[in-house]
Amino acid sequence: MKTRIEEREEYVPTALRQVWEWKDSIYQETKHLSTRDALRYISERAAEVARQFDFRVAKFPDETTAGTAKLAETPPPHRAKKQ
Repeated sequence: MKTRIEEREEYVPTALRQVWEWKDSIYQETKHLSTRDALRYISERAAEVARQFDFRVAKFPDETTAGTAKLAETPPPHRAKKQ
């Protein structure tokens, strides 16, 4: 652990370096995937780790249920037309 910063040298915390390494690793593993597939991959990997630590895991929505989801209908105008 460095306690003194030399001239022209910047101190970067170890935790920040680990985050950068993790982000680069994830990018290298998912750069050939679409955004949806990359998110699914990351979610599945996170779920594996969560199961190892016995955490509750939410499931990624299936494409079949996501495609059939209904959108909210547009409400009627605030003022009713006068007859």
